[in-house]
Amino acid sequence: MSKSFENSNETESIGAAQSLFILEWGRMSSSWGINRTMAQIHALLFVTGRALGVDEIMSALQISRGNASMNLRELMDWGIVRRFRKPGDRKDTYVSDSDAWRMFLRVARAKKRRELDPTAEAIRECLGKLPAHAQSEGAQILKERLNDLLDVFRTLDLIYEHALATDEAFEQTLRLFRPTPDGPATDAP
Repeated sequence: MSKSFENSNETESIGAAQSLFILEWGRMSSSWGINRTMAQIHALLFVTGRALGVDEIMSALQISRGNASMNLRELMDWGIVRRFRKPGDRKDTYVSDSDAWRMFLRVARAKKRRELDPTAEAIRECLGKLPAHAQSEGAQILKERLNDLLDVFRTLDLIYEHALATDEAFEQTLRLFRPTPDGPATDAP
């Protein structure tokens, strides 16, 4: 078999695997409440391992310039994509962090800041609207259930502070639970 034929087959296989990943990453992310197009742009940058311009992203995903630009800004706000300009070039390109763990950490931090913290604050606000001496069954049920939910959010916040809030805490957490190539985690009890 000729080398060019092998390279052609390899290129097709890589393209097919990348396309499948981009589709699946977009599908999965929408079930997590993340915009499908935003996830597909991230997936494209992540799996190609190259800095891409807006035009390349638009072409690869068949999306409009406005859609690409809006989602790239959002990805940069999440901290998982950064703008990059090659020396001597006037066009911006975008690159994804190649470290999957660091990407996960940034997404977890963004979701906490955008979703968990405001929800906990809303629960506290709801509790604040209840009369302090309300005795009805409905008031007691509401107060009890909201306090239970707030307890869940406080616990999640503590877990976050101990495991994800700083890079050092996250690295310690990984050492505890992440398997090594030789077997279970190294620092596991």
